[in-house]
Amino acid sequence: MVIAERVDADTEEDLSYRARSVSERLDIDVDELAATVTTTPSERGVQLVTAAGGFDRPDHGETIAVGEGGDESTDDLPDEVETTDDLPAGWRLTETDEAAFVTSEGVAAAATASGYSPHPRGRSDSSADDMSERRLEAARVAGRAAADEVNRFAETSLGTAALPRLGGFETVLLAPDVDEGPSPLSIPDDVDAFAAGFETAPNDLRDIEGTAENAYVIRPAGDTDDLDDETVERLVRTIDPAVPIETDITRTDGVILVDAVVEAPPERDREASPDARVRSQFDRAAGTVTFEHVEGEAVPADELEVWHDGEEVSETVLDGEKFTAGDEITIETGLIATVMLRWFDPDANVYDTYAREQVDREAFDVEYDMNAETLELSYEAERSADASNLRLIHRGEGGVQTVGEEFTDGTLEPGDTVTVTDVSIGDSVQLTFDVEEPMGGSSLIHYRARPPHVWIHSHAEDGTTVRYDGEESRPADAFVTLVDGEPADTQFADDHDTLSGDEQLVLGDLPLGSMVAVEWHEPDEPVIIAEHEVVPNTHASIEYDPDAGEVTVQHRGGRALPASELELQAGRTPADVQPADKLDEFGPDDSFTAPVPPLSRVRLVWTGGDREHHIGGTTTARDAVAATYDADSEAMTIEYVGEQPADPERLRVSVNNTGDFRGREDDQESAFAAEHDELTTGDTITVDDVGLDDTVVVSVHTEFENGAATSSVGHFSAAPRRGFIVDDGGRDSDGSETTLRYVGEVRRNAAAFQVLIDGAPADDQPADDTDQLTGGETLSLGELSTGTTITVEWTAGDETRTVTEHVIPPEATFEILYEPAADGDGGVVTFTHAGGDALDADRVDVVVEPATDGLRSWDSDADEVTAGDETSVTIDSEPGMAIVVFNESEVLHREPLNQDS
Repeated sequence: MVIAERVDADTEEDLSYRARSVSERLDIDVDELAATVTTTPSERGVQLVTAAGGFDRPDHGETIAVGEGGDESTDDLPDEVETTDDLPAGWRLTETDEAAFVTSEGVAAAATASGYSPHPRGRSDSSADDMSERRLEAARVAGRAAADEVNRFAETSLGTAALPRLGGFETVLLAPDVDEGPSPLSIPDDVDAFAAGFETAPNDLRDIEGTAENAYVIRPAGDTDDLDDETVERLVRTIDPAVPIETDITRTDGVILVDAVVEAPPERDREASPDARVRSQFDRAAGTVTFEHVEGEAVPADELEVWHDGEEVSETVLDGEKFTAGDEITIETGLIATVMLRWFDPDANVYDTYAREQVDREAFDVEYDMNAETLELSYEAERSADASNLRLIHRGEGGVQTVGEEFTDGTLEPGDTVTVTDVSIGDSVQLTFDVEEPMGGSSLIHYRARPPHVWIHSHAEDGTTVRYDGEESRPADAFVTLVDGEPADTQFADDHDTLSGDEQLVLGDLPLGSMVAVEWHEPDEPVIIAEHEVVPNTHASIEYDPDAGEVTVQHRGGRALPASELELQAGRTPADVQPADKLDEFGPDDSFTAPVPPLSRVRLVWTGGDREHHIGGTTTARDAVAATYDADSEAMTIEYVGEQPADPERLRVSVNNTGDFRGREDDQESAFAAEHDELTTGDTITVDDVGLDDTVVVSVHTEFENGAATSSVGHFSAAPRRGFIVDDGGRDSDGSETTLRYVGEVRRNAAAFQVLIDGAPADDQPADDTDQLTGGETLSLGELSTGTTITVEWTAGDETRTVTEHVIPPEATFEILYEPAADGDGGVVTFTHAGGDALDADRVDVVVEPATDGLRSWDSDADEVTAGDETSVTIDSEPGMAIVVFNESEVLHREPLNQDS
């Protein structure tokens, strides 16, 4: 599944969550992004993200390979660095402990592989090596595609038909192989592949005024005439995040082209709907679902919609002008059905769901045989039922397949069973309703095959521990703990006959670099179900003193380490002073200082294992370059403001214009070096012909053992891209006043900025206190109420530009709890409103990255979110970040999640 997005954003808040993740993964500034692409292959746990824009080549990790040719010298590369024509000239393949990268000027890709493996591994396999191999292979494929060394999607029949047609859309969705891909959508079996272009990005659908136009290219599994218009329209309605109201279908050259006119989807609005509490109840004996109006306001009958198995049946079941307290609506459902009762206002395009039911989950039983890799689904109700609206889906490493048609193509009799074969560990089987419902539906049965789960942790107190976390009891001797491939001295079976949950095996302090694994012996062949390398849990802070020109490295936690196993690096080379020169051991409260040059990437690494392990790091004197822009002369003055002398040869300057990703190089040799032999405080250069849409980029050129890298330390836009940030006077501030703080990267004339409050000039303006804004200046706006709009305009250019716009948000705090699943990957993330303002539930969403795709509403049954309220998100993979969002843009709470912490 491929999702491509155009990016035109100045701040992180303007990005979609998908684009924001790409920006953070590749460490690219928002205003340098022009497009992102997220690729999710069928192999679970692997993802490839790509960015294009006006940025320097990112520098991440150790160099593995370089593209053959290009202007860069490779004489200094060590022998193990590969030179290959699989990469374009000048490109690099690098790797960190978390990702593999292929990068060049203005384009970069990162491949990640999680600890999740589609199948348990044998003893000979290595989890870390497996993840590294999958990351590197994905990155190499991206490089070969860039070098035109592999078949590319653009050259396939679907690609040649889709990309010229869809290239101008804001967001493009590509599913090159529906059967083998990871698509979460219910796609008809006779569709082989499809592509979709959305005129309005899915995150901005509520801003549509009137209609928008989307387009589709569909490749059927057979002839185009075999895919009728009804199936095509249903596919479009399934995929499109908006509401199609008109479609034009054309069949040509083996593909089906669809032009769709769409309107914004209805927005959930509990405040607009009548305040009524409705209860639903399934009567198994009668085969009916009853919606009962329990209490609250009456609901006009002409504003109610009753849906049964994908069809609106309101006229059939509603009786009377109003649905009032004590009234009941009964639908004859039989034993298998999906029903929903909702309020809908077509004029305002808003709705509210009162109740919904999927029946009958208790009528089915699931039995999974891991050794045979089969799942048996049985119908155990006492009466027959119509199953023609059901669909049985098997999601596995080979893609998504519809199975068991004989089970769902007619009437189910008591005792009927279906067997799904080749259900491997990690696969899932779902029994879903194959009908269209407003705002989507859900599954009757969802089973995921998982091995028993154990956790391996290393703590300062107990050393390394292994904890059984399975959801069912298993023999203790079925689990063997290995240290460096050999059985550990202590095993679960020493103290337990059976493991039922939360049993812990303490291994104590193991040598650093040891590999701990848990082998499960119940399957036909023993498999590794957990693995963990013992690395230092040590953390160090590194602070740069510009006056002294040295860093102070401070032990901040974790075990003590021999100083001889630590290395302090500056620019990827050992620093002049090493930990072993100052200490025998680096432990609690220990620290040392070392001189390092300004504008250097400094890091402390542990070198005692197979790979370097990061202990701490920083970049020295990143704020040593400042800029001032003169709009009248279109000149940008760059000034060195560092405390220590610096080598001017290391600095590079380029000018990027909007739409010009690579920019113009003003100097292959440093412009600073052309005017200065050594940089000292106050030294400047002037860059001419910098238009209002240009950005001057100052970068540091660093040479190291594996080659050379250029990393930017300053992006100075002629017109302000960032103006002021707003302090709302929240509960962590000193008071309730709202203040503006200037955060622009460029020093500017204060009189060029005007502050507006709800459209009117504020009483106080930036120029009242200073002539020039250099960074950090504040302006008090007094006490402003929730909902007030603050706008800052810049008037120095050819036209007035809005540089800051902010609406005062509500104040609320949240607590996040992650509970890992007992039987495998994922678990449950619970968000709790811990205090502060009550929030409109319709405007509160949650996100668990990267496990969820986009925003999830807080709670479909709540009107307000108040202190003590909570909502949970069930996820199938390890979470990285939990976020609470207000009004689809304002982040109220952001918290990293790590099950090992």
